[in-house]
Order: sequence, then structure tokens, then C-alpha cells
Amino acid sequence: MNRNINDISLQQELRNGNRDALRKVYVNYRADFLKYAFTYKLSEEDALDIYHDTIIAFNKSFTQNKINITKSSIKTYLFGIGKNKIYNHFKKNKKIHLVKDRKDEAYESIEIDDVTPTIEQIALSKALQKISESCRTLLKLFYFRNLDIEEIVNLTDYKDANTVSSHKSRCMKKLKALVKNE
Repeated sequence: MNRNINDISLQQELRNGNRDALRKVYVNYRADFLKYAFTYKLSEEDALDIYHDTIIAFNKSFTQNKINITKSSIKTYLFGIGKNKIYNHFKKNKKIHLVKDRKDEAYESIEIDDVTPTIEQIALSKALQKISESCRTLLKLFYFRNLDIEEIVNLTDYKDANTVSSHKSRCMKKLKALVKNE
């Protein structure tokens, strides 16, 4: 487990409504979050607005005792909220930016006119329902929540990164075979 005492004490301070603790979270993760948000080609203004909304939601979840982070870090939880806020921003504006490469070099924008799922999306959805729960969870954490292997180790009961990687590989092989047969 990759959590430290500072994360645990910071969580308690956040639950108690400590403004300095919230300020510390805001300052410590602002630059990293903005860099992450820019990979979605957001404007600086939109990225800052989303970060502020993320901090508000993050704080609310602690002050209302809705969350107790036991298997991940504060940063992972904060970025998870932020990622959902980014997706909601694009959904609201009906515009999605497809990232071809994680680096800032190749982006393409498309407008969404029709929200009807494609044949491939339907096949993928059916295939996801047919694989084991552990595979489905692992693939969702990696591909939909964009968690890296180490974060998945921290969130789950896997013993190490090699175990996660090999299980992910087996799950993808099963999923591809099922999609191909759909």
C-alpha cells in the first residue's frame, strides 16, 4: 500500500473542515491537475473552472463523511473526480477531443451529433458482460478511469504490478476474442 501518514492525517483534517488542509490539497495538486486537464485540450479557463469544481466536490465528500479513502491516495481520488468533471464538460458541450497520442502532438476534434452506439461499442459492451468480474473491474480501472498499474495495485488486492500486468493481458485476450465473435 502506497499511502502515507500525511494522507491519513490530511483526510481527518478535511473531515473536520480544516480550511488549511483544503488549501494544501488545492496548492499541492493544482499544477499536476492542470497539466492533466490540458491533455484533453481544454482552455486554461475551462481547466481552472473544472479544477475549482473538483476541489468543491472533493471537499464536500469529506465534510459530509461520504468518503474514506483506504486503498488509494488523495491525489488518485481527486483526479478521479476531476476526470468525471472533464467528461461532463465535454458531454455538456457535445464535443469530444480524441487523443491519438498522450503527448501534446496529435489531436483531433469531432462533434457528436448522434449518441447511438456503434456496432463495435455494442459488441464491446456485450463482451464486457461475459468476462469475469475481476477482469471487468481491472479493465475499467485501466482503460476507463486511466489508472496506471501501480494505482491499480494500491486500489485492489493484487500483490504487485507484474500480477496486474499479466492479468490485464489475459483479460484483454479474452475480451478481444469475445468481441471478434460478437
